[in-house]
Amino acid sequence: MKHIRKELHRRRIIENMLFTFKSSFVIVEGKHDINTLKQLGISAHTYESVMRSVSMPKEKVVILMDLDRRGMEKAELASNALLSGNTPVDVTTGRSFLKMLNTVHVEGVLAPIEQLFEM
Repeated sequence: MKHIRKELHRRRIIENMLFTFKSSFVIVEGKHDINTLKQLGISAHTYESVMRSVSMPKEKVVILMDLDRRGMEKAELASNALLSGNTPVDVTTGRSFLKMLNTVHVEGVLAPIEQLFEM
């Protein structure tokens, strides 16, 4: 019984994170990540397109990068660039999301989410 309550709690947290992503400007590493998130109803933008953009977004930005060395480096660069333009940045939600789903890659979130919501 305790295990079921724990999973339900985890499910509610993931649902809240998905809502946050759906209501925010999300930055990911590449097109494969965009395609993965699109399947969850989340609109995202690549790191490259945002960094090349003339104007930075003014709404809250959630950075959802892979938890590997390259992803962490890009997350830090994006965060610094956005913060210098006074854009509110959230790097915590993306990291927590991947950790809660036991994956280090954005492309790897679909299977754990499907499994979690089959309960």
